[in-house]
Amino acid sequence: MSNKKYTMKNGKTVEVSEEIYKYLVKSDRRIRYVEEDLKRNTYIIDSVNEKVTVIPKREQSLDRLTELGKDFSDSDSDFQDGTILKIMLDEALAKLSDEERHLITQLFYFSRSEKDMAAELNVTRRTIYNRKRGILRKLRRLIEE
Repeated sequence: MSNKKYTMKNGKTVEVSEEIYKYLVKSDRRIRYVEEDLKRNTYIIDSVNEKVTVIPKREQSLDRLTELGKDFSDSDSDFQDGTILKIMLDEALAKLSDEERHLITQLFYFSRSEKDMAAELNVTRRTIYNRKRGILRKLRRLIEE
């Protein structure tokens, strides 16, 4: 039985260590949690008492918040501008390389420190800082196009 682990990188299959493989699986699960799991209701079914409990999704839509009585300003343009920027950011993130997207996701979506990322990638904190700044400049250019 082979203990070799593989992952896809730039369309190619690459052999990775057990540690890196486990980390990639864990990262993929975290991303799936944020992108999918938070957007679904959870149901607890009690067959003994014939009761279904609904745990609402944690991601809130504007419609759902309005139904709950939340009041928002009448400024649709602010909401639309924010939505447009979010879409543009998502499109720009999709154009980054896997390494660039991983770094930005870890730093900004998962609030990891530059020091943690430097240790993980076995580089200096300054290298992470410089990469981050370069990627942010690249994102700005992609959004402004």
